Amino acid sequence: MMRILDAVPVRLLVLVVMGLLFLCLEVGYRLSHRKPGLDEASALQASVLGLVALLLGFSFSMAAERYSLRRSLVVKESNAIGTLYLRLGYLPEPSRGEMRAWMRRYTDLRLEGHEAANEPDVFAKKLQESESLKAQLWARLEALAPRMEAPVLILVTQAMNDVFDVGDERLAAAHNLIPTSIFGLLLVGMLGSGVLLGYQPAAHLRGFLSWVLFVVILTAVTFTLLDLDFPTRGRIRVDQEPLRSLQKQLHTHP
Repeated sequence: MMRILDAVPVRLLVLVVMGLLFLCLEVGYRLSHRKPGLDEASALQASVLGLVALLLGFSFSMAAERYSLRRSLVVKESNAIGTLYLRLGYLPEPSRGEMRAWMRRYTDLRLEGHEAANEPDVFAKKLQESESLKAQLWARLEALAPRMEAPVLILVTQAMNDVFDVGDERLAAAHNLIPTSIFGLLLVGMLGSGVLLGYQPAAHLRGFLSWVLFVVILTAVTFTLLDLDFPTRGRIRVDQEPLRSLQKQLHTHP
């Protein structure tokens, strides 16, 4: 699902889904006049629409939970970087200044990478640079460890581990999406409800107003759900303000 959304423009996907829904409504309307007599049509309409509503509600709950987790991880990462930056003050010079400079650069890379999450090449490049800095930081701490007091070493090591761990958590959270099977079931339910809604044996004219409202509302709700669930597409993005504030603070008071 992620690959499809990355490869196809969102506007094109919206038009395709709307076209399929209108097509299903037309199919239902024609079937109702060619083969009328489906007495259970109204009951089926209510059942299928109820199922679609249930799936949408369930999916929105999952997407909102994942979105909240991504937001909380931004705050967690900002706090972890700030804590490590302060604890690096326990180190002797010149390692203290050099490692703090690396942490300022690391913060820049993390912020720039997540702000460019919709550009896979840029994100991958920033992620690779930040991984290189992590390796440098750990190597320098290992070199200093024999000359450091145990309590200081524990504090700095713990803070550095927290920074590394939350970085991995953010990456995992970005890939933790609603299962594709749920979106597939939702699409099938939407198309099925379109056929049933168009099935009107007693109607002599197509209900274009009701059709348009049905298609527009259902498509808007579905793509809002996708927007909320996929962190790299759409306008609903996780605010990076905690990292932005930390970046400003570290560069203002190095």
